[in-house]
Amino acid sequence: MTHPDARPPLMVRRRLVLHVPGYEPLTAEAQYRRLCRTLDRTADAWTLTATTGPAEVTAGVCAFRARLAGPGWATDAEIRILAWDDLIAGDLAKPLPRLIRSGAAALAGLLADGTLRRYHAAHWRYLVFVALPVVMLVIPSLAGLLAGVSVGGAAGLVLGAGLAMALVAAADRWLHLRHLFADWVFARDLARGSRPEVTDRIAGFAREITDARRRRDVDEVVLVGHSLGMALLTEALAQSLIKDPAPPRAAPRLALVGLGSSVLKIALMPQAARLRDAVRRIATTPGLAWLEVTSRRDMVCFHGADPVAALGLPGKGPRMERIHPRAMLQHAAWCRVRRSLLRAHRIYVTGGGRRYFYDWGLVACGPGAVGRDPFPDRLIGPGGALATAPLEHAA
Repeated sequence: MTHPDARPPLMVRRRLVLHVPGYEPLTAEAQYRRLCRTLDRTADAWTLTATTGPAEVTAGVCAFRARLAGPGWATDAEIRILAWDDLIAGDLAKPLPRLIRSGAAALAGLLADGTLRRYHAAHWRYLVFVALPVVMLVIPSLAGLLAGVSVGGAAGLVLGAGLAMALVAAADRWLHLRHLFADWVFARDLARGSRPEVTDRIAGFAREITDARRRRDVDEVVLVGHSLGMALLTEALAQSLIKDPAPPRAAPRLALVGLGSSVLKIALMPQAARLRDAVRRIATTPGLAWLEVTSRRDMVCFHGADPVAALGLPGKGPRMERIHPRAMLQHAAWCRVRRSLLRAHRIYVTGGGRRYFYDWGLVACGPGAVGRDPFPDRLIGPGGALATAPLEHAA
């Protein structure tokens, strides 16, 4: 863990959080319920009081109020979930054969244009995630072929084809085959900028960020992107910085937090010039706190890879932090996570059951300035009181 800043901590009383989820078909309301559960887990682990308000959904944004409080302190947050689940649901509604064809073409393109080589250089374990949907197709195909050959004739052909299709259907139902291929198709389209509805959604996120940066009633604005949502958030932030490079004083402090980020998944593709330019702009923006959180257990992220360094861009890269779910969770919960690729990838937002230096609930509603102050395990004492005397935040 990186040593915390030696400066006295700030006291953030009011925070605005813009949260962009990853590529999963959860509605904004379902994301809201998940985050409320996470805040409850945070309160239990840190001996705090959690309060969450009802969700209000307007124009694709699910907003709610939340508060965490301990002895002598309280932080209120307005949390706005920038939803794009409708786009994901549309992708997943396509017929499986069509998704397989498009996804296989997207994966073949990664090999043809050298992106797989760049993935290997950035974080070789990510190639396991790339290969996963391919393996889910190869195994049923081989099983069907062997069954067909062993029986022979027309009966063998029917048996082999039927077995292969049944195994592919099982992989779709139990191992999320459809989701994996749709994810790669979306990644390719995002790199190319070939989907107007995605471009429009990013522009909407940029307007949200611009409005947030001009707020006067909050001490801090925290932009949180999980998984592939971080790629959309990165482009949106860059658009906001171009349109409104210097919001009026006194502007709230601004922090960017990537959780299991998939920025490099897109930015390492040759077509993704727009995303690479967005990363460059963020890396050269003064006064922006940028934090990237990854886990070695998470095969869907580029663990420990600084996106600025990996892309060879100028500017300052993010503060890199590595977490381990085993240290965050009780034993039974850890056993469930270690057996599931998706649970390991969601651990950043689903919360833990133990005091740990990283906690989404305290990113959203903690008293310390995100990316600047000591992590919660050094800032909050065993009974929930502040372990150090914070300074008032001069907003």
